[in-house]
Amino acid sequence: MPRGFTTAPDNLWSLDSAGVSVVAGSVTVASVVLVCLATGIGYHVWAYGDVGPYQSYLALGLLVAFLNVLPFVFRNELGPERYLSSQPKIGRTVLIWTWAFFALAVIAFLTKTTAAFSRGWLMLFYVSGAFGLVLLELAMRSAIRAALTGGRLAKKRLMLIGTPDEIQQFDELHSSAGSTVRVVCEAVIPASILGLEGTAQLTQLQEHMDRAVASARSHRVDSVILLSDWSAARVVDLSVATFSQLPVSIHLYAGRLAERFRGLRIEHVGPIAALALTEPPLAPMQAFAKRTFDIVVAGTALLLLSPLFSVIALLIKYDSQGPVIFCQRRRGYNQREFCIYKFRSMTVQEDGDVVTQVRRNDPRVTRVGALLRRYNLDELPQLLNVLQGQMSIVGPRPHAVAHDRMFEKRIEMYPRRLNVRPGITGWAQVHGHRGETDTDYKMAARVEHDLYYIDNWSLLLDLYIMLLTVVSPKTYRNAV
Repeated sequence: MPRGFTTAPDNLWSLDSAGVSVVAGSVTVASVVLVCLATGIGYHVWAYGDVGPYQSYLALGLLVAFLNVLPFVFRNELGPERYLSSQPKIGRTVLIWTWAFFALAVIAFLTKTTAAFSRGWLMLFYVSGAFGLVLLELAMRSAIRAALTGGRLAKKRLMLIGTPDEIQQFDELHSSAGSTVRVVCEAVIPASILGLEGTAQLTQLQEHMDRAVASARSHRVDSVILLSDWSAARVVDLSVATFSQLPVSIHLYAGRLAERFRGLRIEHVGPIAALALTEPPLAPMQAFAKRTFDIVVAGTALLLLSPLFSVIALLIKYDSQGPVIFCQRRRGYNQREFCIYKFRSMTVQEDGDVVTQVRRNDPRVTRVGALLRRYNLDELPQLLNVLQGQMSIVGPRPHAVAHDRMFEKRIEMYPRRLNVRPGITGWAQVHGHRGETDTDYKMAARVEHDLYYIDNWSLLLDLYIMLLTVVSPKTYRNAV
């Protein structure tokens, strides 16, 4: 048996993955309904002196709870893996909750029931629900981890099929005491069999597979992991044909490289069958929707903020010598260089092979510049970059070309942040990752957030980031 994998029997009262999903979904629905009832009745007592139409609050709570849970169900995100991940999914929790309220608004508009409930109560319900779901996310993480540690979480039962070397390598890479799976049996294929040809190889392979099926059935295996090399077509074909006798899932191990990619699937490129590792960040219709959104927001913002632009320009000219608008080369979509516009906030205008990052209390920052940088007002001219198609309202922040050349050699996946248009604000910035990046760790954290944004993009996420850009204290953290 591989080292690090337990073969102890499951606890009689342990929950399997499906059970965890049912419990998590049920608790989430119950929590939303309770918050809806509590805030609805409490608000009505405060405003009108009675409990109000609690049946309506119950019905609305059930509807919003269903809308909130539905995306998690469709993407199978309520299993134990969600709660055992290294980072809590708080951002996604709030995003889906916001989506549920947006969907509720659409339903209310179509059914002409927008006036049935107080707007004040709806805002209270939204804020309380978001806060409650975040607390529930953290509580579920603690409960699932405790269940795993205490043996109350049933692990998926695996069978490995491969040569002794393949099984040993798998063991060394995947042994984990905190895993939600456990290997209960193995089917070892002697390497000598792979060296045979024709009928002799087929006969011996079939004998091993027949014994493996009997072992899998007696050990109540849930999934079979085939460790053989992808080029061993006969082993793969025979394994699938033989194990199709059992109600189990059959997986061809993709190796450590493929574990870096999400949503792997087989696609046909013309007549060629290939494993799809990645795809463009935005589908054509998504790219069209994002671009339309950018043009509308940037155009409207420029019209509304034109008086502010004039005031800032006068303050800059009064405070120090130099141009009002500072232009610096940055890399944009697909690493195409462009000139980014900013209100000048410093006494220097570096744009060469060496660009010194701004530090806290940097003497090069002007008095007006410090104010502009503190509240992100120096970035407003980038609305022009958005209209020109070089930037987006939301996306990974572009860095000076000199900094890109430095970090792309030191941080894995760094260039992938430019697979979308850079943004005026971004997921990293609203989480406090802004300012000087004087260590690889700081830049790596920024890149991690940028890649999360690329992999999880939606217009609702853009709206959420725009809201956080204005109201979240983290957005203004580390301003220099």
